[in-house]
Amino acid sequence: MIEKAAEGREETFRGTIQFLKKRAAESNVIVTHAQIAGKLNISLDEFNTCYISDEADAELFPLLRSQYPDLIGNTQIIHIWFTEEIEVPDPPGPWDPDEE
Repeated sequence: MIEKAAEGREETFRGTIQFLKKRAAESNVIVTHAQIAGKLNISLDEFNTCYISDEADAELFPLLRSQYPDLIGNTQIIHIWFTEEIEVPDPPGPWDPDEE
């Protein structure tokens, strides 16, 4: 039997926010989660939920880029995961005392 886990790529909300804040800090600017949430027109609680889960509605990413063009521009921070196929041995059959 061969098992194969999911593979894929998706834009990472937490990674994008970390990139934005790092770029801002390089310019001696502090950007808070509350400020970003305000620019995205979402509550701080919703922002924090997205940040912690690293999942956000797809429309938030272009909005982030449009609100912070000098810090993000057209950059996309992507989370990519790879898996490998694993050969799982068949389970042993019932015990047969004659095989010993």
